[in-house]
Amino acid sequence: MKTIEDFLIHFRRERAWTRTLFAAVPEEHASWAPGPDDFSCLGLLRHLMQAEVFWRRLLLAAARGEPFDPFRLPGTTTERLAAFRAPNVQASRSEKYGASVAECLANWVEIQAATESELRTITPEQFESASARHPLSGMTARLWELALVMFSHEGHHRGQLSAYLKVLGVPQPPILGTEPGAEAR
Repeated sequence: MKTIEDFLIHFRRERAWTRTLFAAVPEEHASWAPGPDDFSCLGLLRHLMQAEVFWRRLLLAAARGEPFDPFRLPGTTTERLAAFRAPNVQASRSEKYGASVAECLANWVEIQAATESELRTITPEQFESASARHPLSGMTARLWELALVMFSHEGHHRGQLSAYLKVLGVPQPPILGTEPGAEAR
């Protein structure tokens, strides 16, 4: 990845794959979760929306040379991640971003547009050399590397949703390798 525009091209592709999979979730299964302390199908979607806002703010703060830690959790990486788990799942139950899969997917369009617009302000020099520390994992990396971690995070939860849908017996559309909008062709 050489520039923020290269990142955004890949971001749109990853997002299209994720949206296609979430669009396959029947509303009657939206609240299903494997356990009471786990994300539901809809909770995963809301979590990714919340995470995108976090990642955007982290990358922009790093480009400005500022630290970003909205969580302010003490301890080791393991302790911070453990302390964050329950409030993270609880936050995914908020209807702030929507009460249904369809509503969340519609609202995610605006979040993605804001992310793309704001990240375009990052210069190639900042993208290549500015660095940040992820406040939960403690990982310190350059912006372009953190952008890849953002993709990994989304891909991780896309795989999680795929496993959920398999358990529920919900057919999944092919996604990897498809170009955005290919299903319409």
